[in-house]
Amino acid sequence: MTPGVAATALRGRGSGPGDRADRARAGQLLLGTGIDSLGSGLSAGAAMLYFVTMVGLAPGAVTLAMSAGAVLGILTPVPVGRLADRYGLVRVYVGALVLRGVGVLCYATATSYPAFFAFTLWLMALETTTFPLQQSLLGAVFEEGARVRLMTRVRAVRSAAFGVGAVVAGLALASGSRSLVVALLMVNGASFLVLAWTVLLIGRAAPDAGAVAGSRTAAAPDAERPAPGRPVLKDLRFLGLCLSNGLLSLHETVLLVLMPLWLVVELGLSPALPGLLTALYTGLTVVLQLVLGRLRWTEAATGGTLLVSGAFLAAACLVCAVADGLTAAAWQVVLCVLAVVLLTVGENLQMVAAWQTVFDLAPPERRGEYMGAFNTGSGVQSVIGPTLTHRVVLPLGPAGWLLLAGLLGGAAIAFGSLAKGAQASRTARSEDQGANV
Repeated sequence: MTPGVAATALRGRGSGPGDRADRARAGQLLLGTGIDSLGSGLSAGAAMLYFVTMVGLAPGAVTLAMSAGAVLGILTPVPVGRLADRYGLVRVYVGALVLRGVGVLCYATATSYPAFFAFTLWLMALETTTFPLQQSLLGAVFEEGARVRLMTRVRAVRSAAFGVGAVVAGLALASGSRSLVVALLMVNGASFLVLAWTVLLIGRAAPDAGAVAGSRTAAAPDAERPAPGRPVLKDLRFLGLCLSNGLLSLHETVLLVLMPLWLVVELGLSPALPGLLTALYTGLTVVLQLVLGRLRWTEAATGGTLLVSGAFLAAACLVCAVADGLTAAAWQVVLCVLAVVLLTVGENLQMVAAWQTVFDLAPPERRGEYMGAFNTGSGVQSVIGPTLTHRVVLPLGPAGWLLLAGLLGGAAIAFGSLAKGAQASRTARSEDQGANV
């Protein structure tokens, strides 16, 4: 992490005192994110194999706990988002981070299955809440022109730091030292506490520190409070956006679950290839996020960009369908590399455009609730995606890849249409409220 990275997160703005303060907050956020993601990479790369190979838990029991935690994680973002809207974004975000940090520290000392199961549920229930809270904090603290650029920097730092952590975790597991792996898990727990402190500093230094640290609507005089928006569970168009985004997020399962199985089991290629393609994806993601952060059009990324994203994701599936029908291993590898490149470009465009669209559509006084609901779509994908791709797409061969291409393209079209309708409805409501004032 360097001052230059923090400064470029807000490039294009002036150099007055307020801008220097924004750059300082951006640097704090990026540094905290890097430390947190490094710790998460250490944990993700070591935890499952640690509990199976060193603690001695059965693989089936471990995956059962993780599946139960994934289901629980779907249910937590919306209520936690409501708490943030009511009691203050910084207060709730810091609390969630501290609970995650303490949970990981306890997790590292678990030696029995009941303890492992309990801590897994604890951590996975909280894991899905902190990213939408971070998104809400970024939107609340930084001005509109800097949000998307900084979000791309955050994601680049997350990807790079997570990758480094995963590599270190692999080396620790290869050493066979249980104490070393436990120490890495402890480092992950401490990283959440570092990020919690960083969030406190950002909240205190924010231009509207009282509104960010406490309840935004409670901090405003009665005459200035915004008209309450609808609860997210009653906003059917927004829920449709969440579902569409969840389908688009299948790219995660395609890369991490479907492609490794397909490459090794169906095509008979080297088991080393999935790891190399994942490394390509990680490196390309970091580069793309830095590039996207410098492009002005990302500040206005909307449903149209989602259509482009869907086209890239669908094209990746079409390339895999062609590779599935070939017999020459060399051409299969070439097409798989091309598919990963297309998939990575599509994913990064989707992340930028979807976040900006949803942030603009969420009622300010319910932003935590809406951001939590939106990220729930990705959580649902993580539960049903592996089964869908393994049980449906993989057995169908090229036809399965064509089906997946149609699903991703259709989800992008649906997202764009729903976003356009939601924006028109929001504009109409704003005009009606202005006429009644």
